[in-house]
Amino acid sequence: MKKDDLEYVIEALQKRDEILVKDKPVRRYNKYFVQMCKYTRKMINENRQAELLPFLDSENISYRFDVAGLLFNCYPDKCEKVLKELSEMSVETGLPKYYIILSISAYDNLKYGIPKDFP
Repeated sequence: MKKDDLEYVIEALQKRDEILVKDKPVRRYNKYFVQMCKYTRKMINENRQAELLPFLDSENISYRFDVAGLLFNCYPDKCEKVLKELSEMSVETGLPKYYIILSISAYDNLKYGIPKDFP
C-alpha cells in the first residue's frame, strides 16, 4: 500500500530528529529535508497543510522547528511564535546540545526570512 504524503513528512521529521540526536552525517539530514519539503508542498497544493499544525505544539523541538519553517508562509503568526520561542532557547536554559543548531537556525529564519515560495 502506498504511503500518504503526511506519512512521508512524518518519516522525514523522525529521521531528521534521529540524525541530530545521534550526530549522524549532515548529508543524510539534508536528504530528509528535501523529502520533507517535497511532500509538504504536495500537501499545501491539496490544501492539506492543516494536518501538520499539531506538530507546532509537539514536545519534540526538532519537529516544531521543521514544521514552523514548512508552514511559515501558510500560518506566519503561529510559525513566527514557534521560531521566536526556539530562537531564545539555549543550553543554559535546558536545551540539549544536539538541538543548539535549531535555535541558531530559528534565529536566522526570523532575521533573514523564509522565501515566499518555500517549500
